[in-house]
Amino acid sequence: MRVPRLGILFALVCSLVTVMFTVSAQFGVRAVVINEFSNIRLIPAIGAEVLDTVEAGYVFETVTARSADAQWIRVIYASNEGWVNIAPLLILEGDVEALPVADPRSIPYGGFDAPRSGYLNNFGGASVAGRATAGLRIRSGPSRAYITIGNINRNEGIMLTGRFADTSWYQVLYDGTVGWVAARYVEVLDGNINALPVDGIVAESPPIITDSGEDYIALLRLMLERLDLAQPSLDQIRASWTDAALTGRAQCTSYPARPSDIAIAQPLLAANYVELEPIQRDFNDAMFNIRFAIDLFIEVCNQPGTENLVGQATAAGALEAINLAERQFASLRDRITPLLPSGEPGIDECLLNFNGRTEILPVIRIGQIYLEEFGIRKNVAGYCFDALEGQVLDFQALPVPGSSVSLFMSISPLDSPKDFVSLGEGAPYTRLNVSNITIPRLTRYVLIIAHLGDAAPGVGQFAFRLQDTTFAPVVELLIWNPDTNAFELTTDPEALYDAGLGPAPATPDPLLTPGGGAQPDVVCPSLAFTCIQFVSCSEAYACYDAGNFSLDADADGVPCEAELACQPR
Repeated sequence: MRVPRLGILFALVCSLVTVMFTVSAQFGVRAVVINEFSNIRLIPAIGAEVLDTVEAGYVFETVTARSADAQWIRVIYASNEGWVNIAPLLILEGDVEALPVADPRSIPYGGFDAPRSGYLNNFGGASVAGRATAGLRIRSGPSRAYITIGNINRNEGIMLTGRFADTSWYQVLYDGTVGWVAARYVEVLDGNINALPVDGIVAESPPIITDSGEDYIALLRLMLERLDLAQPSLDQIRASWTDAALTGRAQCTSYPARPSDIAIAQPLLAANYVELEPIQRDFNDAMFNIRFAIDLFIEVCNQPGTENLVGQATAAGALEAINLAERQFASLRDRITPLLPSGEPGIDECLLNFNGRTEILPVIRIGQIYLEEFGIRKNVAGYCFDALEGQVLDFQALPVPGSSVSLFMSISPLDSPKDFVSLGEGAPYTRLNVSNITIPRLTRYVLIIAHLGDAAPGVGQFAFRLQDTTFAPVVELLIWNPDTNAFELTTDPEALYDAGLGPAPATPDPLLTPGGGAQPDVVCPSLAFTCIQFVSCSEAYACYDAGNFSLDADADGVPCEAELACQPR
């Protein structure tokens, strides 16, 4: 009976003990090949890549896990993980059902309770310095079967925190991500790799293996519907037990329906483990308590005789379970409802799901100029756009003169919002340009723009635009026209050069210029310059025209009046 939950500490201790042995222990299972041969595959699936083949009589001495359906076992073969179907095997020793459940496609190495991959903010343990000798994929476990959760560029320094038993794989901590990389692509720079723990350290949270916002929302709605369907069973069995407690007899006329538990697909649970696991646990606890009360009532009704007598202790125990289920129902509704979006996304909207929260964002079109405004209560905005694999984009954002926003941007797939395709940060109060953004695959992407200035909130308007430069590499510069008080586009070479988006314009030939002796215009030495760094008002005006509106403190169109005594043009 789960009602009192007095054994929770014992269960916790048991789970910790299980976790300690989940990765490395053999669990005493040994298996021998009894068919002519047996394939060792990369993942537990018929048709998966074959790593090797062993003949009849071969004994698997190191068995570390099983698939969820217990039709496959994970073995260590030639110092690597592999999966073998149990059909051609004879189990010599141990119980396959007692092995921990694993699947490199959806479950991180070490399981969800003690994941050896995922995310970690603070780490002060032993480590070894290394360098990536090639571009590396960070995987959720020490095998090519595990999914990619990050990437490391060639020659980047990395922190090694663990190792596979034969050191063919290293565990790394890179930019907050804990994962595994192939050792042959890592140069150890400093430290003793054999001193690192086998199977590595435990991450604070498991990796996001997949992240389907639609499936996540559908599951939450299904849970609420299941609660509503189970509510009549709860109400009916409460009425039955209340009457039995008052009369001392059970009225055995009809029984309510027994509600069932809910099962969450492993990929979806892995992607939203922090939010869904406790909700799933409490949901199934509540359903268990209702079934307990129903089954106990049926048991009373099936007693020999016709009086169906009920003891007070029995009735009290059943009502305790029912009251607990009622509280669990209320708690589940209070926790699930805020996770659902307030409305359905429209035709020009998308649904962003991240860390168990959802938000509806507008869809923007590549090539159009959009205006946004930040204030005390809003310093971040999100948008969605559709892009093709191989498409090359240019992003620009430009504050209105007088705005105090320091802009930051990121682009990532909507279905994997932490897999950043591009990041960019501009100088305070100036334009933000991010060029040559190559789209990795055909999907919908999310664009996040935020103010990342000092402690003060960013206040003011800015415009932004995505431009497709795949086949038209000439950038159209986003500028502010003070005459029309509006944003517009230009391809003027001098303006592009001043903004750092084009080459220096050709110097006019004095012999070919009417009037002779013409000189090129002064260019902006740097958009990051302040007024005290310029040598002339011409330089100040050039940088102001290129988008550094912070030079004009009073927003009257004249930069650096106090420092350089510049005059209106």
